[in-house]
Amino acid sequence: MIIKENLDEIQNYLSDSSNLKGFCQKVYIPENVDELIDCIKKLYQNDIPYTISGAGTGLVGGRVPFDGVVVSTEKLNRILEINEEEQYVVVEAGVVRSDLDSFLESKGFFLPPNPTETSSFIGGNIACNSSGSRTFKYGTMRDYVLALDIVLPDGEKVSLERNNKSLVVNCNYILEIKPSRVVEFKMPEVIYPNTTKNTAGYYLHRGMHTLDLFIGSEGTLGTITQAKIKILPKPSNVLGLIIFFDDLPKAFDFLDLTRKLSRKSFNGNNQTNDHLISARLIEFFDKNSLMLNFEDYPQIPKGSVCAFWIEQEYEQNREEQVVSAWLEHIAQFTPFTDQTWVAIEDSKHREFAEFRHKIPVKVFEMLSQSQFQKIGSDVATNDAVFRSYYFKLLRSLENSGLVYFIWGHFGNSHLHLNIIPRNEQENQLAEKIFDEHIAEAIMLGGTYSAEHGTGKLKRKYFQMMFGSEIVQKMKEIKLKFDPKNLLNRGVLFF
Repeated sequence: MIIKENLDEIQNYLSDSSNLKGFCQKVYIPENVDELIDCIKKLYQNDIPYTISGAGTGLVGGRVPFDGVVVSTEKLNRILEINEEEQYVVVEAGVVRSDLDSFLESKGFFLPPNPTETSSFIGGNIACNSSGSRTFKYGTMRDYVLALDIVLPDGEKVSLERNNKSLVVNCNYILEIKPSRVVEFKMPEVIYPNTTKNTAGYYLHRGMHTLDLFIGSEGTLGTITQAKIKILPKPSNVLGLIIFFDDLPKAFDFLDLTRKLSRKSFNGNNQTNDHLISARLIEFFDKNSLMLNFEDYPQIPKGSVCAFWIEQEYEQNREEQVVSAWLEHIAQFTPFTDQTWVAIEDSKHREFAEFRHKIPVKVFEMLSQSQFQKIGSDVATNDAVFRSYYFKLLRSLENSGLVYFIWGHFGNSHLHLNIIPRNEQENQLAEKIFDEHIAEAIMLGGTYSAEHGTGKLKRKYFQMMFGSEIVQKMKEIKLKFDPKNLLNRGVLFF
């Protein structure tokens, strides 16, 4: 066990990518699961609040402590097994996503949802039910978690697998931890947002597996130590495109048709010539985001008001057909067809990923020089209202004079708005617009948290979306597992 108490040593554990700052007495770094269990048992027995720390890539303050101690999972970083025949991998919670990606690639496999932040820990990805660009086709982390080892708040260890009979039957949830301890509660009736992505609150559905309660619970019910995750063979051929537009309404026309054609192809019921259009990701960058990258990428067409990044898997013998079909499709919506960037080789795909990754990195650099906390949203709506929602938001931002950037997973009608205030007056205005932006999404049946979670920074939106009665019922579930309320105190609940 590594223990850090010196303030200089623990500084890196007192914040995350939201720019929120906290404090704690010391940091414990267990070097194996047995040490982690022993540590948590002692903390619980002595009524010491503890915050579980992953990689610190979160954006909602979830790992930022405000009392007690921090327990880091960074040393639980082993890839334990890969079963190529049954297509799964077993990893510890502190495995870095980029390390897992490299390992899987060397074996000819990949993790389909590809959570965006490559330096994140797999345990954190599962705890937040993370997703990424390929979620448009492949879904979220929840869809790939086959089994979990979890240390409960008092130090008891449980192992859950989807292939066993540990199910929620109708409204009654029962988990036998050991003969002398059973967690039991009645499932509340929760109305969830009408979106393809949502990580707000606990996952509570009739007939769900007990695994699903822990996935997306933001570490408030237990600490993930090990996961068995479904993987897929890496596609042999992937086409990448970055497409520029000079007209925003036409760009949304492109989005609507591309989504429609792609989803038809996923369902296997697209029998027209359009079946060649089958995007696995549809990512958006607004004009301001493109301008952040213009110095590094002067080939961005002048006059571009936005861009989409597209990827599609294809069979080698259809490469020419697929590329031609896409260029014809693009030509309906933009005069920049000939300036579309095309990637087929891995090196080009990496360049495209770097292009996308540079935008939030540059925004974070701007934020780190600011005295203000991050004002960044993670909003999703349903497809039917997304266009009108976006344009209403855009008018508000343009009229405000604020510095802002919008990008996101538009295949899932999911956007990230980031506002950088330059003074206190702008900070107040940004918070007002931000609140209105989230309230509007919730009113339209959307969510304030499509992938980042609630953490400590978005608890008021949690209340806004579900109402105090449901939030209280979720808190009661938390207390069934953690009667002393010591684990990740302040995450989700005030």
